[in-house]
This record gives sequence, structure tokens and C-alpha cells, in this order.
Amino acid sequence: MKFWWVNHKQTVRKELGGGYIWSPKANKLGHFNQGYFNMTLTSPGDVIFSYAHGRVKAVGIIESGCIASNIPDEFGRTGDQWNPDGYLVKVFWLELEQPFAPKRDIELFQRLLPEKYSPLQQNGNGNQSIYLAEISANLGELLLGLISRSNAVTIDSLDDVQSRLINNAAEQQIAASPIRETEKTQLIKARVGQGIYRQRLLKIEKHCRLTGASDVKFLIASHIKPWRLSDNEEKLDGNNGLLLSPHVDCLFDKGWLSFKNNGDVLWAVPPITDPTVAIWKLTPQNVGSFNTAQRHYLDYHREFIFRPSRIQTTSY
Repeated sequence: MKFWWVNHKQTVRKELGGGYIWSPKANKLGHFNQGYFNMTLTSPGDVIFSYAHGRVKAVGIIESGCIASNIPDEFGRTGDQWNPDGYLVKVFWLELEQPFAPKRDIELFQRLLPEKYSPLQQNGNGNQSIYLAEISANLGELLLGLISRSNAVTIDSLDDVQSRLINNAAEQQIAASPIRETEKTQLIKARVGQGIYRQRLLKIEKHCRLTGASDVKFLIASHIKPWRLSDNEEKLDGNNGLLLSPHVDCLFDKGWLSFKNNGDVLWAVPPITDPTVAIWKLTPQNVGSFNTAQRHYLDYHREFIFRPSRIQTTSY
């Protein structure tokens, strides 16, 4: 996954409304432009920030790869300044209820700006000579953290959209791979916790660790390291899973809770302070230890999925 920043002051309303970004392939003189060429480097699931008029007004997820496209008709006379032969990338945009002004907090991430082809100047003003810029994961996570202070619901929605798009892309990749059809079927079934993956998991886990529910028809075979981020072997590894009640699976999948290797429960939001979690009465302090292979996957979950670890990456 990559992070991108688009400067599109003149076309922001058209692009946000249309669910895309567009650039010419070259400038008016036919010369190469890195900001335009970056369009070809985007991938489904990448995160993109929309910047215009001094503010980040939307956050999006790249939906599909770059395609050749003539200049959108809705650009009207504004488009006369560009070559009509261009690139188009579909984006699922989520507009922010509270737009974010980077200049206000520029001292927090000045050192994280790209040395070359930066979307912002060191003083926090936009660099309009760069249309689409790649930014580092550190800067992307920092921006998400700053934005989430007043747009928490939007960031949660972004996570859901990103997961769906990456899952779909991974499934398409499996379908197009040269492996046997039976293996393809098992890998795809594992996405929803079924097939051989579930059978292998049932040999290791017998009940939901938090609720104690043991009727497996009501339990979800949840991946510890998410399916979309696992290789083919990990997708089918029963050790890469837990049997969880549906509401516990939701919390675990979204990173609101995790586990230490010894079975201690880690809460992103303490149960006694969150009304919804309190209603569910999910209060165990220890759920029993995990085997060696499960601990390997839990290391990944705590580092990359559990929310406090993600929040910590934004502290620069």
C-alpha cells in the first residue's frame, strides 16, 4: 500500500464528485512530468489525500489501476490549458466534515516531506507544480492521525473501504493465478472463514475466547493476520485464526482489541468507558495462552492492526 497526495485546486469539485483523478500524460510542450507519471504507479487500496485551497478536504482509496483517458468533458474551459490525452484513476472519495489545514501543523511533518517532488513547500503552502505526489507511510499515517481528531467516522469508513478493495483485488489475483482450481477455491473460501481453513482452525480452537460460546455454527473463523495481507500458505493456516463470536470478531478485525501471547486481553478502548463494549460485557483479563505459531501471527496483529499501535505511529 502506498500513500498519495493530489493537488487539484482547479478541478477538485469535478474530481471529488466524479470519483476519480485525471492528469495529462505530458505538459503542453510534451515534456515528462513526474506528477503526471505517478498516476501510472497507483494501485487499488492505496490511500490518497485531496488538497485544494489550503486544506485537505477529502481522503480516498484508489479503486482501480490507471487507464488512458481523454480529458473529462466536465472540466470545460478549465481543461483548455492541458493536453487532452491523459490518465484517469478511479477513487472512492470520502469528504471530510472538518477539512484539515496542513500549514497549521506544518512543523509536525516538515521533515517527513519528500526531498524531491514534494506536494507542499516547507512553509506549508501547496506546490502546484506537482499534481500527484507519493508520500511516505510515516507521513501518511501521521496525516490520518491528525485528520481523525475531528473526522473519526470518516477514517473508520476509509478502513472498511480499503479492506474491501484489497480483499477484492487479492481474490482477483488468485482467480488469475496459474494454481489448481481446487486450491483457488479453498483460498477464496478462506476469505469468509470457510473450507479447509475452518476445518484446520477447529482442530486448534474450540470456543470463543472472550464469550466462551462453543456452538461453532454461531462462531466466525477469524484470521489473526488478515486474509488480504496473508500469503497463500498463511490464508489456509489454522494457526492464523481464532473462533470468535460475531461482535468479538468485529472488534478484533478492526483492531479495537488484541491479545498478548500469554492470553492477556488488550483493549484499544477500555470496556468500562465505551458504552457499546460495556453492554456486551466483554471483560476477561486473560483468555489462556496461545501456541507458538499463533503467537507469531499475534505479533503481527498487535503491530499493524491493533489501534494503539497505529495511533503510536502518528506521534512524531
